[in-house]
Amino acid sequence: MASLRLIDPDHNTLIMKKTLKNTLLLFSFFFLVSSTFGQSENSVAMSSYSLDEDQTTVRISIKTSESFIAGANRYVLHIGSKHFLLNEHPNGSLSEIVFLVSLTDYETLVDQSSIVLVYGFYHDNILQDGEGSQQKKDIIGKHWNLGKFTPQTFTSK
Repeated sequence: MASLRLIDPDHNTLIMKKTLKNTLLLFSFFFLVSSTFGQSENSVAMSSYSLDEDQTTVRISIKTSESFIAGANRYVLHIGSKHFLLNEHPNGSLSEIVFLVSLTDYETLVDQSSIVLVYGFYHDNILQDGEGSQQKKDIIGKHWNLGKFTPQTFTSK
């Protein structure tokens, strides 16, 4: 003969409360982790282009109202089909990152190419051309679209 199992409503309520509490904690954890990961989309912007003292290097400055992540990974600047890795934080400031681009490479950049800053080097990103109307939009990794490239003319010092 089959035995009947009595359902305790207080026990079920307790289980539901625990499940709800754990779910809220899990979502809170993911929210905190994602919010501390890096800059928000609108906090990163192009700042300036300048010719370095050596007259052969263009300094491309990008600033944030927050802080750039230092350590674990590297930033890569994509302008059209070119990507640039060499950068520095002037005076150790984490609110600015300056990419150092040879004047020769700078002069080959295509007007109105997309400018994208990516946190991390991903091989698939460097395969995209970023130029013209047929450019791909699926950048891998944390990234910021910084607008379109407009070439600057530099005068010798």
